[in-house]
This record gives sequence, C-alpha cells and structure tokens, in this order.
Amino acid sequence: MGSRRRLEPEEEARRLAEEGRVKRYVFRPSGRVVWVVVGRRREYIVMPEVNYCTCDDYYFRVIKGQKPSCYHIAAVRTAISEGSYVDVEEEDRWFWHLLDEWLDWSG
Repeated sequence: MGSRRRLEPEEEARRLAEEGRVKRYVFRPSGRVVWVVVGRRREYIVMPEVNYCTCDDYYFRVIKGQKPSCYHIAAVRTAISEGSYVDVEEEDRWFWHLLDEWLDWSG
C-alpha cells in the first residue's frame, strides 16, 4: 500500500485549486453563490468571507482556536485570487436539493 506525503496546508490548498476541485455554484435567477470544495471524503461548503467551512478540521480545530483556518478555505481564497475555480450554474430549484446533499453528515 503506497502512502502519499502529507502536504502543508498552503500546498494542499493550491493543489485543490489547480485540480479544479474548487467550485463556485451560482444559482439563477436569484444569483445565490455557494462555494464548494471537493475534499478527500466529501464536498465541503466554504464561506470565505466569514472564514467558515463544513469540514471536521474546522469544527475540531478552527472553532477551538487551535488554528486560524482550514485548507479548504485557503483553497477557495487561492482559487478566487487566481481565477482557477470551476463555475457551475444551476437553477434556483436545485438549491435546497444540493444543499441537503452537501450537508449530508452521514457519510
């Protein structure tokens, strides 16, 4: 079984952005925007403007003040600054369905 070297948070963030794993969902006609990062285990909702992510690292370490941010937030910020995110346009009727899917804590 091969093991891959664990990347530093900045490297991991850049890798996610470069691999197109940062997505900006824009819902029409409302114009709602949801940032999603495709992580190792699932997709995470990120709110870069308020430094929030739905990942476990955020919940267990960022909220407790053990670290300032998770690499998913850094990935979104990197992707925004470099314009390297994937734009996905959806109709408003899909908003709640996708939100339920992204927030599925069972898996």
